[in-house]
Amino acid sequence: MSRVAADALRPLRELPSAVGRIRALDPAAAGLSKAVGRVAPAGSLLDDALSGTAIGHPLHPPLTDVVVGAWTAAVAMDWLGGQRYRSAADWLVALGGLAALPTAAAGLNDWASLDGQTRRLGFVHGLTNIFATGLFGASWLARRADRRFAGKVLALAGYGTVSAGAYLGGHLSFGRGVGVDHTTFLDAPADWTVVADETFLQESQPLLVDCNGVEILLVREGRSVYAMFDRCAHLGGPLHEGRVEGGCIVCPWHSSRYRLSDGEALSGPTAHSQPVLETRVNNGKVELRRWGSPS
Repeated sequence: MSRVAADALRPLRELPSAVGRIRALDPAAAGLSKAVGRVAPAGSLLDDALSGTAIGHPLHPPLTDVVVGAWTAAVAMDWLGGQRYRSAADWLVALGGLAALPTAAAGLNDWASLDGQTRRLGFVHGLTNIFATGLFGASWLARRADRRFAGKVLALAGYGTVSAGAYLGGHLSFGRGVGVDHTTFLDAPADWTVVADETFLQESQPLLVDCNGVEILLVREGRSVYAMFDRCAHLGGPLHEGRVEGGCIVCPWHSSRYRLSDGEALSGPTAHSQPVLETRVNNGKVELRRWGSPS
């Protein structure tokens, strides 16, 4: 990229950081976050459904594809399709609007567990998309009133607005790690590695250990010793500061619940399971290695 182009695009690149510094957003964002927490508290069925816990993948991103895809096709048909595609464009505007409702609900639920600059950025991302949905709604009404050109212009404006919202949403995922698995780049040794003396393990008490620079959570329950990455897959919370409950570790930050035996996510807001490690006690030493390593 040439320096001229880079300079021209700098305001766009710096936009997410600028939005994240707007402290005036905090009171409204905090109030909305608390309201969402009351409607869909962590670990509730609604929270699990909106987070994507049951399917093992965040629900919000694939739903956005439906909304943006429908509106992209609608705008293309409006301006390139001619008379033949008028009806299809109208119904795609409506489809995108209907799909925006569950998409917004899932996104709002994901957003409620954020804080700081990330929460501010997500707040503006949501407001931008609400405004875009309003423009497409107005476009639909104009079309129904046979004000075709106004409907096309409103849809085009809505598309520009939702594109801005999508840019901010992309930064939330790729720049700030919202919705991604925070254990993705962690790894454990393939060979058995000593991490602690067995005497350090107390029944149902989380223990943090280091394994080649990677923080690992150890928990003894009865005669079994369980190990998993300490960084919560949801937003990186320290699992060793959580509580052991019913054969699970509960994250101290947002109450995601992982089964100790296999790391399966039993309740949200996480949409990802927690990677577990193979353990054994050998001569009074706790050893671990990654699952699937050759014996």
